[in-house]
Amino acid sequence: MFRILVPVDFEEGTSGACHYALRLAAAAPQAEVLLLHCFRDYLAGPWHDPVDQSGHPVTGSEDATNRVLQRNETEERGKLEALRQELRSNADGSRVLLSTAFVNGLPEDVIPVEAQRFQADLIVMGTAGEGSLSRSLFGTVTTKMAADANVPVLSVPQQGRALRLGRVLYATDFDDADAQAIADLHQLLAPFNPHILCLHITYGAATAQDQEKLNQLEAAVKDVRPAATNIRYSLLEGSSNVDEALESFVENERVDLLAVTNRKRTFLDSILHPSLTKQLVLEAEVPLLIFHSRFK
Repeated sequence: MFRILVPVDFEEGTSGACHYALRLAAAAPQAEVLLLHCFRDYLAGPWHDPVDQSGHPVTGSEDATNRVLQRNETEERGKLEALRQELRSNADGSRVLLSTAFVNGLPEDVIPVEAQRFQADLIVMGTAGEGSLSRSLFGTVTTKMAADANVPVLSVPQQGRALRLGRVLYATDFDDADAQAIADLHQLLAPFNPHILCLHITYGAATAQDQEKLNQLEAAVKDVRPAATNIRYSLLEGSSNVDEALESFVENERVDLLAVTNRKRTFLDSILHPSLTKQLVLEAEVPLLIFHSRFK
């Protein structure tokens, strides 16, 4: 059973992420998509319950508060069920099992727990548009999941291209986890038979060492997945800015999906020097699939 977890918040990006997940799931022999909504009691403060003018706690047990909370929860449960029914009606006879989970708590706390409980193979999340709060200092919940989740995370941009999977780009920096990630990518997308390009962007002219590492990567992928015959390997030379070069390549070559492996970084580094992966989550105009390296 191939399991996809899709956190939903009923914003504009939700629909695209859900349909993308459903398409991936429909290509698997057996699959389940879990729509997860995290409900938060925003009437209470983030650190403690609010207090009245006398300093006494104002708790959720008071009648007025209860009525508001129950109404809000009922409305959001209704939205979740309506979304499930809408997706089911558009599934074109797919045998994908489509279920829902309604959990109280913050998304960044709930999603990892539910992913483990559900035994998710993939997390699919929508990303907001350019003018949203997603560009705040610490980024979105999606960027946090991209950094911390133990399973691959697929971010689907709100204003993305049509759902195509013909051209897939894996950007490699010769991480030790690349071979397995590329093999997993090939297996995941095998029903779509895409053209997969593994690309390394060099600073300045490519060296013999760059080519040797690329050859080693190709050999390692063949060892892990011998059937992967639709993968090419290439070097892109002469760049002084990797993210700009990658963005231009994706645009010029009409890439449908970009995949990368994210390395763990220290908390201080992540603030002072935002990672390329985080930039891509916030700025990429194509879906971004993030694998996670076990190596530092």
